[in-house]
Amino acid sequence: MLVFRSVVVLSATQIIAWGAMFMAISVTAAEMAGDLGLNRSSVYLGPTVMLVAMALCSPPLASFYARHGARRVLALGSIFAAPGLWLLAAAQGPFSYFAAWMILGMAGAATLTTSAHVFLNEIAGEGARRAIGAQMVAMALAPSLAWPATVYLEAMFGWRGTFVLYGAVMVLVCAPLHFFALPKTAARAGALKNRPPEASTRPQTGHNRLVTALITAAVALNGFVTWGFQLVVIDLFRSFAVPDYLAVGFGSAIGFIQLSARLFDFLGGNRWDGLTTGLVAAAIMPLALLALILGNGAEWSIILFLALYGLSSGAMSVSRATMPLVFFTSGHYASVMARLGLPLNLAFAAAPPFFSFILGEAGNRWALAIALFCSFGTLASMVALDRMRPARR
Repeated sequence: MLVFRSVVVLSATQIIAWGAMFMAISVTAAEMAGDLGLNRSSVYLGPTVMLVAMALCSPPLASFYARHGARRVLALGSIFAAPGLWLLAAAQGPFSYFAAWMILGMAGAATLTTSAHVFLNEIAGEGARRAIGAQMVAMALAPSLAWPATVYLEAMFGWRGTFVLYGAVMVLVCAPLHFFALPKTAARAGALKNRPPEASTRPQTGHNRLVTALITAAVALNGFVTWGFQLVVIDLFRSFAVPDYLAVGFGSAIGFIQLSARLFDFLGGNRWDGLTTGLVAAAIMPLALLALILGNGAEWSIILFLALYGLSSGAMSVSRATMPLVFFTSGHYASVMARLGLPLNLAFAAAPPFFSFILGEAGNRWALAIALFCSFGTLASMVALDRMRPARR
């Protein structure tokens, strides 16, 4: 029952937090650009600054998880997000605008995704994979809820009023839910119960360092492709002379396919582990890119690309969170995830502007070729990890 309650609370707070701190700008960017005297591309650099700040702040959080537990980290991150959102609402130019995103990045490192998964690991122990999978299925609804809500609020209060309201929601809704609705002592007890006696003192072996390096390579290369294409996929389809209405329709379909992949993985979560999910996802991604390259943007190739790309990216998002559980104890999970936050968020930050530049300057062939090269790197890393898989008990 405690695990179910935790999944419900974290699903709600993660949808709110991602919607307020990251997704809302997709709706408000046009109005913000006009008021701040920035062009649209400069406005979209804000989330990039946020992701870089998240990357730099993620590794130091490992010690906070160990000392205080993820529940307090989540609550403090929610409180710290409010000043960032309020400064964003009050921004008058580039300096205050980007400073607000820097604060949101520091808060996001504490209250977005990783801390939620660390808490579920603390409370669920051996059942963490299934709990994380359930929470990620719910997270697939975030854009469908956040974008319409932001459209409505912007029409009512303007973009500045919307971010003021979102800051209040982070303080008055998310922080209390994290601090009071999540179990106060079971998380720490669960973490200790599932940690072997030597977990906190055992030095990292060469084998563990190699495993960590391979996981980092796999998730960073995959994240570079999936996040890079997530924001430019409509422009990618347009570059093949696809009509606008079809490009937008095709791009919107990816979310539903990703949701299906996450749900399928969740339902089968007791039959295979996160490494198997990641290996299959990594094998599918090159096929998706090859379909679009060889089909040269024909309608059948776009449809095949969407199906394979959506399945791969949806399944890999679950694997990123659950794969470390295959190699590391529950007690080591928090420190491993904190270390992964640096390369993963840097890849997320760099990918959209990089692929947007390549698509505009060199064309879709080069963009797809680079993505294909990265996807083969992910597959090679996953194959190596599968060969290092610990013996099943």
